[in-house]
Amino acid sequence: MIAGEALRAAGLDTEELRAAIHPVDPDRVTLRSAPSWLTRLWGRGTGAMTIGARVFVRPDILAGQPDPLGRLVVHELVHARQWSDYGPFGFLRRYLARYVGGVLRGLGHRSSYRANPYEAEAREVADRYGNLI
Repeated sequence: MIAGEALRAAGLDTEELRAAIHPVDPDRVTLRSAPSWLTRLWGRGTGAMTIGARVFVRPDILAGQPDPLGRLVVHELVHARQWSDYGPFGFLRRYLARYVGGVLRGLGHRSSYRANPYEAEAREVADRYGNLI
């Protein structure tokens, strides 16, 4: 599946969203079913992971209703833009440094994840553009 298709199915493909994720084109980002080993590694709280222009989505979400998938895709497209902005090594270095820094400050996994500015930006964009329906 293509991310743009998921956005259109959920009624979320707008010019404003496309501007927020520019230069990423949702019609060039693929959604793939995450393998079981990856979903076990994630645990219950994670629905997807973006690596470049590929988004690995928990199979039940990928096969589920279009609205929750569309909102998740908005979040993940922000990560695709972050990958594009910094390149693979630059993004991973920045993202992991923020996450590990939080863990080392005693925040724990979930709080470090939520405090990560790259996650905060993705949540903010999903809140702004993922609730249009």
